[in-house]
Amino acid sequence: MKIPIFRTIEQNEYLMESIMKKIEDVFRTDAFVLGPVVEKFELKFAQIIGSKHAVGVGSGTDAFLLSLRLLDLQPENQVIIPVFGFVSIAMAVLRVGATPVFIDVDPLTGLMDLSKVEDAITENTRAIMPVHLYGKAMNMNSLMEIARKHNLAVIEDCTQATGAQFHGRKLGTYGITGCFSFSPNSNLGGIGDGGMVITEVDEYAVRLRKFRDHGHADEIYHDEIGYNSHLDAIQAAVLTLKLEDLEDSNAERIENARFYNERFGDLNAVLPEITDNISHVFNLYTIQVAQRDAMNIYLKEKKVGCGIYYPIPLHMQPCFDFLGYKEGDFPQAEQLSKRVISLPVFPGLKRQEIQYVTQSVRDFLSS
Repeated sequence: MKIPIFRTIEQNEYLMESIMKKIEDVFRTDAFVLGPVVEKFELKFAQIIGSKHAVGVGSGTDAFLLSLRLLDLQPENQVIIPVFGFVSIAMAVLRVGATPVFIDVDPLTGLMDLSKVEDAITENTRAIMPVHLYGKAMNMNSLMEIARKHNLAVIEDCTQATGAQFHGRKLGTYGITGCFSFSPNSNLGGIGDGGMVITEVDEYAVRLRKFRDHGHADEIYHDEIGYNSHLDAIQAAVLTLKLEDLEDSNAERIENARFYNERFGDLNAVLPEITDNISHVFNLYTIQVAQRDAMNIYLKEKKVGCGIYYPIPLHMQPCFDFLGYKEGDFPQAEQLSKRVISLPVFPGLKRQEIQYVTQSVRDFLSS
């Protein structure tokens, strides 16, 4: 049996006829970039997430970049981010001319360690960017309390957590903005790239729409330095269809994760927590094992797709050497990077497939 870490065909195939009809409709409107199809998707996304505004952009990374531009950051300004995760968030901070300040993470979840946030705050700190890693919600009440105490902006990274919530409130609605990705392997995945920024602030929504369109104020004037970061109409048409099934597909991910947890409970592995409040929507099902590299090789030999997210903490990535961090600065992230491994959890995973994955993992860990 061959099982990939991600497989999107089931998520698209049953909608194929509707998808092709929507794409044909886009051709007939002759509006391929932004336009009425994108506006419809933005309105629907805002409604489902519970936000006043939603602004479609070219990618999740662009969502970070445009959100940071709202703060008008200066070279001396700092933005606090977790040191464990994907490089895009730190790169976005650097691209707007500010400095990312890394902090260590919780050893069980990989989420930003809230006990370390205040120690990282200086007079130059302007924002905190929490990452809802793997689809699991940060403790946003505690984080927002810290942010309010120090008058800091919060920009949420929801790229792996579309549809997740914390205490009944959807992620992305706590900060000044929430940033989402629609890459094909996301919980709400398109057939290409795309992203979204949500916000409650009218002024921010106006500026975000300018930023994504070369700083365009009207047909003649450009009053901001902007970007070419459009969500195209074909992506929006597909995403509008798939948005209807977001809750069900997230529920399937959670059920698959629950199946794993029930069968791995007696093994020597750290398992993700599963609750009944949709606080973890399992973009990735990630466990921790001592012999991760050997397990990675074994599973690939068994043709079980697995992934390591993330094998190198940000402070040890060569592109960030100039920031002056060194190995040993963030021990929890460094340990996690040697222990984490993600298993297939996508919607459409067949029961015999998940049983095969489960047995393969058990065989390795039991031996």
